[in-house]
Amino acid sequence: MNYSSDNTKRAYFRMADLIPLAVIVLSVVLGVVFLLSPKDEKGLTAVVSVEGEVYTEVALDAVKEPYELTLHGDREAVLLISSDGVRFVTSDCPDKLCVNTGMISRSGQSAVCLPARVSVKLISSEESGGIDALSG
Repeated sequence: MNYSSDNTKRAYFRMADLIPLAVIVLSVVLGVVFLLSPKDEKGLTAVVSVEGEVYTEVALDAVKEPYELTLHGDREAVLLISSDGVRFVTSDCPDKLCVNTGMISRSGQSAVCLPARVSVKLISSEESGGIDALSG
């Protein structure tokens, strides 16, 4: 039997191995930057619903001064509406998940207080035109 020893060292990484790794790292960094970058969305409308029925719609561009909106569903909830977005300030609910949601400020975001049966969803002016993106 011939057992020959090969004294050549094998490199663990070659330059060609670093190229896909660099592409992956760059993609992740760009994705994070894109997701965290502030969006300057115009034409947002807050659709506020109480007990499943639309209570009011507020165009956020038209809001000059932030104001609170007190809603009475099964419990009481208070929304803060500003040109920057909408958030629950207080609620009578026991877990306060709605308050901990924080400010919603992008189209498609929503916040819900289930015990109070109050919800708010932000839609863009394109969405409020009544055209569903899924209906072709």
